[in-house]
Amino acid sequence: MIELYKFVPQFGMRDASPFCLKLLTYLKLADIPHETHEILDPREAPKQKLPFIIDDGISISDSEIIISHLKNKFGDPLNDGLSPEQMANSHALSIMFAERYYWAGLVYPRWLKAEYQPVLVDAWFGSVPKLFRGFVSRMVFKEMAKRAEGHGIGKHNESEVFDLALSDLRAVENLMGNKPFLMDEKPREIDATAYAFLVNTTAEPFRTPMSEYVKKSNILMEYIERVDKAAFA
Repeated sequence: MIELYKFVPQFGMRDASPFCLKLLTYLKLADIPHETHEILDPREAPKQKLPFIIDDGISISDSEIIISHLKNKFGDPLNDGLSPEQMANSHALSIMFAERYYWAGLVYPRWLKAEYQPVLVDAWFGSVPKLFRGFVSRMVFKEMAKRAEGHGIGKHNESEVFDLALSDLRAVENLMGNKPFLMDEKPREIDATAYAFLVNTTAEPFRTPMSEYVKKSNILMEYIERVDKAAFA
């Protein structure tokens, strides 16, 4: 039995980490038996990051590496029948979400905007003794800003960052067109990824141009509902 370790639910999300939610959604769509364990502190994880799984006593971290392991073990039913072009589009879209939209659409507004930092302190640092909570949270915010700077997204102003994120959302919308899912008529691996990032964009209380865009898009909101129903109904 696969043992999945993920964050606790936050902000109305099954998981406020898109990477954890991506893996959970993949397991559900692929119908892979698993047990879920929820933890708050990623320092408890083998690589100090979530998600990770334990399979046959071996721990495996990083959602992409985990999914590759699962496909090697259980096969690849979600991508069965896709053309090489569709697989390439899926790969490119997955990288877009993980390497740019994650930073521009989620990390920047949640972790770098001062107005939302008290929300994160309450959600993620509530278990830290009050005497140390401010010190610990400031260290984490400083580290996230440093990571954003190293990535490059932290070098831009807010308007530039949000324009990049919105262009990613428009690309997803245009790629979907009239299809029920991103590639064709059934949910695929890429839909686990897209769903996780898109639904996290709608999380309260992080009201951003991206959240407004998604909520006003019938295409994206109906897509989120279809994937949610396919995976979790």
